[in-house]
Amino acid sequence: MRYYESLYIVNPNFEQSRIDEVMKLVSDKCGDYKFKIINHHTWGKKRLAYSIQKHKYGSFILLHFASETADKLKEFDRFMYLNKDILRNQTVVLNQEPEVSSDDEYKKKNDETLNKVDEKADESVDEDSNDKVDEKADESVDEESMKREKE
Repeated sequence: MRYYESLYIVNPNFEQSRIDEVMKLVSDKCGDYKFKIINHHTWGKKRLAYSIQKHKYGSFILLHFASETADKLKEFDRFMYLNKDILRNQTVVLNQEPEVSSDDEYKKKNDETLNKVDEKADESVDEDSNDKVDEKADESVDEESMKREKE
């Protein structure tokens, strides 16, 4: 059995009910291709690295599934590409079976990870601002000492 991870981006303007419909459509298509769905989670709305169809944000959805053969994988990829609700998608092969997790566990784990990233970003901003304050203080001391020497 091979394991796959598919990440797809849905239009950010969709309400949660419309996102659920898209997820159900993708799940149904996986059933048609005889893929066994392991996880299907919403990551949430995130800023895109570049605009896609004039959208600066997108709703990211992560899908883990398993398949005996890779025969239907191209058809699944084509379905994702042709679906107008899905802005982008990418499917990759995993080396090992992904952990099965409920939506609640996944959201909690994802929130903890995001909080850690935010804390590190805040710390780096604080360090940068402290370095700039120190540099400005050094410059002002140098300027004052130069003025005194000239006098």
